[in-house]
Amino acid sequence: MKSLLLLDLTGRVFEKREKILYWLISAFFVSLFLPDMPVINNILIGATVLHCLFYNSFAEKGRLLQERKEIWMMILFYILHIVSAALSVNKHEALIMLVLRVPLLIFPLCIGLLYIREELKDRILLSYCFFTTIAALACMSYALSQYWKFGDAGYLYDDSLTVAIGRQSIYIAMCVNLALFTYVYLLQKKSFAIQYKGLVFLSIAFLVVFHYMLASRIAIITLYSGFLIFALWHMFKARNYRGGVILIGCLLAGAILMIRFLPKTMNRFKELNYTTYQFSSHGVESHYNMPVTPDQWNGANIRLAIWKCGWSLFLQHPLLGVPLGDKQDQLMEVYKEKHFDFALESRRNTHNSYLDVLVNLGIVGLVVFLLGYIILPLMGCFRKAASGTIDGLGIFIILAFAIAMITENWMDRSIGCIMLAFFLSLVSAWKRRTPVA
Repeated sequence: MKSLLLLDLTGRVFEKREKILYWLISAFFVSLFLPDMPVINNILIGATVLHCLFYNSFAEKGRLLQERKEIWMMILFYILHIVSAALSVNKHEALIMLVLRVPLLIFPLCIGLLYIREELKDRILLSYCFFTTIAALACMSYALSQYWKFGDAGYLYDDSLTVAIGRQSIYIAMCVNLALFTYVYLLQKKSFAIQYKGLVFLSIAFLVVFHYMLASRIAIITLYSGFLIFALWHMFKARNYRGGVILIGCLLAGAILMIRFLPKTMNRFKELNYTTYQFSSHGVESHYNMPVTPDQWNGANIRLAIWKCGWSLFLQHPLLGVPLGDKQDQLMEVYKEKHFDFALESRRNTHNSYLDVLVNLGIVGLVVFLLGYIILPLMGCFRKAASGTIDGLGIFIILAFAIAMITENWMDRSIGCIMLAFFLSLVSAWKRRTPVA
């Protein structure tokens, strides 16, 4: 607890600007889990932006901007949105989307142009893990109270598990993914910020179970693939065969136990057996709390049908895309043409961030997006730091978002834009490739 409150020896010697940044970012982490409180979110984001503006000199910001080409691409990506909005017929919708996506500009400009040194970085990461764990405990406690009250195990899964904080499970699953790998990172490097290892291992065990109950297929696949890769790295790169085997064994044992005692999550994976669809179908949408049948719309075939419609719209405007304000309206027209009433009535978006960029900004926009949010950040992580190691945690954060964006349109939700822009900017902020003059 002393580490979190900056009351330990290292925390006490942080500069004043570092302490303020730490507390602002910690408060921002709390705001990620507050239900329906946009005013508080906006105040905290505004305060963080203002502090970052004067955190370092503009000369240093200029040097960091020269180093971090990904920040250039992030800024350019939002500028393309402004141009696209200006070309829109539906100006009202264009303005709404521009405001919604403002975090894609402000976080690269504030967080992305800082240098956060290693000691402060670890403290910020521990704070994130702590508040994510507390939020998960609050969700689990409320869900259990509902289960005991109504006797329905459905309250313990998916979006029902996160109803206490008013967030969709897909976003909380990403938060938990990042927290779990951050815990592992801090333990692996034997960070000074970790004072109670037993409590950390207990938190990891709880978050793994909580994560499974969130029932996000893509998040589960990402988490277990990441742990498996980490275990194999331990075995062959670090030559820690015993540790790698133990980790793989724990993964297998944990998976078997959770499948056995938490069966409803597997309903989400059973949907993958039913990927055929007819646009004109009026079948009900499947749910983790009901049997899965071939005549239903489910998470898999809905996406396949929507992606076909989105791809069709992209092919009509392949180079520069459909203006921002008209994107959703034109997608609805494609649904009408194909008699896809199910998607039309619920106004489904593209359910794929890359396809959304293609539809909105065309091939040009997708290239800028990939460079800014995936390719250049990954290249920066693979460049060896002064310690002679690559940035494994940064690589996982980037790839976790890259994979999650395959099945969800993160940029059509405020929380999605905030998380994507903040964490990718944070990965850039803890890198410095050239010394300060």
